[in-house]
Amino acid sequence: MPAEILFKEENEKLFWENWGKFVNPRNTSSRYLRLSIEHSLSFLENLYCDKSFIFLENGEPAACVFLPVVKNRIGLSVDFRGDYVDAPLVSNARVQKKVFSIIDDLAEKMGILKIKFTIDVLSDEKFNYLTKYGFLDSSILTYVIGLAGSADLWKDCNENHRRNIKKIKSDERFSVFFMGQKNASRQIFEEFVELHHKCSGRVTRPKITFDMQLEKIKSDSAVLVGLKYEGKNIAFVYFEYSGERAIYGSAADDPDYDKQPLYHILILSAMEYLKGRGVHFIDTGQPSCPSPQFDYYIDKKQENIALFKRGFAGSFRENFRGIKYFSKQAFDDDAQNFINNFKNYDQQ
Repeated sequence: MPAEILFKEENEKLFWENWGKFVNPRNTSSRYLRLSIEHSLSFLENLYCDKSFIFLENGEPAACVFLPVVKNRIGLSVDFRGDYVDAPLVSNARVQKKVFSIIDDLAEKMGILKIKFTIDVLSDEKFNYLTKYGFLDSSILTYVIGLAGSADLWKDCNENHRRNIKKIKSDERFSVFFMGQKNASRQIFEEFVELHHKCSGRVTRPKITFDMQLEKIKSDSAVLVGLKYEGKNIAFVYFEYSGERAIYGSAADDPDYDKQPLYHILILSAMEYLKGRGVHFIDTGQPSCPSPQFDYYIDKKQENIALFKRGFAGSFRENFRGIKYFSKQAFDDDAQNFINNFKNYDQQ
């Protein structure tokens, strides 16, 4: 049987059946789970079409490709709200070459101006294979927390973090709780959503994106860790996990308590919980890279968040990323954006 391309838009039921056959939750990032893919799509208010596809050989899936095409001011591109889309999952190098050829053909036919892919930082990739297919390297550093080799996660934190954790632990007015599959509560989750809006000062994303997070908790692929003060929920952190890998998803706190070191104890508690679930590594996500890079621009607040993450036991890993341009104007725009942002960084 010859090779075949199965597009999600043509047969969604068969697409997900084959996606589930290929994606193994035990050794694949939770970003590739069906709920995560659907969650990502729920963010995209500028989605033009979804060209995600399965590459089949002899009737069996050999590659899974998430390919959302969005429309913005310059035209069509493959990205996630300006950020990077998770790179295709493939069975071997031969299939990888075919898949990227298919992607190039789609881009040419549809008039896509650029594609932005990122390789899972917790994968076993040793180099940025995207560059083999004409992608401009835009890799950055990501901080990864290691759990498996630590006998005492608290002792492995830096001195300042240990002091702040001890301060909250020794105060009986504070208590930590966990919300997972067995005790998932819509009411508690809504408190997390409300605090997210309160600390942001606005509604930052559609309600459906929060609903999808709750569904992940109910499906046992995420946990919400909360902090109470005198019985009132004042802060939360949300993590997703699959097999030995976890991702720091989002956080929210009540600004009325921002003088207290709330997140140190929450992150440590989440680390202990995830370690108990068999997780070995946590991708802390961005901001994590300590300085601006091409297509990565942080302000002083984000610098401080990156510094906070490095207080927990872990190390930097290179997060391989790449941009492929099909338009000189798209490249010129991004190059000028880099020049402008890099100048502004020195003036902060």
